[in-house]
Amino acid sequence: MLTDKVLDWCRTQRLLAPGDAVTVALSGGADSVALLHVLLHLPLSLTVSAAHFNHHLRGAESDRDETFCRDLCASWNVPLRCGGADVSALAQQWGTGVETAARRVRYDFFGSSETIATAHHSDDNLETLLLHLTRGSALRGLGGIPPRRDNIIRPLLCANRQEILDYLAEYHLPHVEDGTNTAPLCGRNRLRLDVIPALYRENPAVSRAALSTSLLLREDEALLEDLAHRLLQTAASAEGWQVAPLLEAPRPLRLRALRQLLEEAGANNLSLRHLEAVEALLTAGPSSSLDLPSVTLRRQYDLLCTTVPVSVPLDPAPLPLGGVLPFPDGRTLRCDGPHPYVPGPGLHLVLDAPPLVRSRRPGDRLHHSGGTKSVKALLIDKKIPAPLRDGIPVLEVDGRVVAVWGVGADPAFLPRPGQRCYTIHLYTKEGEVQIL
Repeated sequence: MLTDKVLDWCRTQRLLAPGDAVTVALSGGADSVALLHVLLHLPLSLTVSAAHFNHHLRGAESDRDETFCRDLCASWNVPLRCGGADVSALAQQWGTGVETAARRVRYDFFGSSETIATAHHSDDNLETLLLHLTRGSALRGLGGIPPRRDNIIRPLLCANRQEILDYLAEYHLPHVEDGTNTAPLCGRNRLRLDVIPALYRENPAVSRAALSTSLLLREDEALLEDLAHRLLQTAASAEGWQVAPLLEAPRPLRLRALRQLLEEAGANNLSLRHLEAVEALLTAGPSSSLDLPSVTLRRQYDLLCTTVPVSVPLDPAPLPLGGVLPFPDGRTLRCDGPHPYVPGPGLHLVLDAPPLVRSRRPGDRLHHSGGTKSVKALLIDKKIPAPLRDGIPVLEVDGRVVAVWGVGADPAFLPRPGQRCYTIHLYTKEGEVQIL
């Protein structure tokens, strides 16, 4: 019985306790409908609500899904809140993939102040593990989907897709189908359609075996991360970190300690190549240095030190439409157009007058898909180190913040396909396009 299995899983993983309030991320698909129904029938006296986010990626089908969720929750007497955004336009605006942009705006909509239950199951975990394995991964990636991350819980992770479909059939539960799930458009779908069925033929319990493996690897990773943190504390000094303890430690701990060190300094999206470059700095000359995204490391004799460059504040100045605006630090903001909007790199905005470009100010807020949010909070969400934030261009029109470079833009100023707009690029003093 799926309900008993989920109850045991929630108790074992400490996901839910009697009387908890939980919001189900409801897409209308089979998995999320089953999750909502199961949580409503768990003997835990839960307060259950739902949230649906319309990504507007599949035209009428996306609107159909939202209508289905509204009708379902009304018939089940479940409180529902809905939101939405043009994810395709935001992906172009942010220079990310559609899937990454969708995840970002979806979780922004869900928020961090309530417990959110998503409908990931053990086949999803198997897909994730295989995807990381085929692309190359450290132990963290092979840990798969965690049962809990911050306020996000996965009560169905203990069950596979077939168990969920059987549950829907048993209770005659309605749901909608996303047509893109059966199209071999991305690596995850190809694994789902071609590889995983072959693995099930080899072992009918393959997703359960993969989940057990992932949980064990996550325990190993947690232990190594804790040991690396202790190593970093041992190496810490008032001016930096002593090189000797880092060099004497086993390499798995050393690389993790160096990654923690860099993340604390504000460097993110680090690859193994970055970590190996820092590792090489430990044995370099006594006055060597290394520039990484958002941080510079220096070897000062027996110490490793970090330096975060301080940005130069931007005095308010208009950006000429079709012109350039130089900054004191040598960077240049360039505005091209107007021209019909075609998705591509850069910041695309519909403008009637030159925007004012400046540094952030206290009280600045930016409209986005879920409402408004302070620019300060958005910069923190992007993990931009405080010393760099005054150098982030903020674009203002008639006193309203319309865009924050590298963070996002007000949807009211984003163009529709074919609409005339301006494209803005930021160049470093070396003449290279600056993403952030």
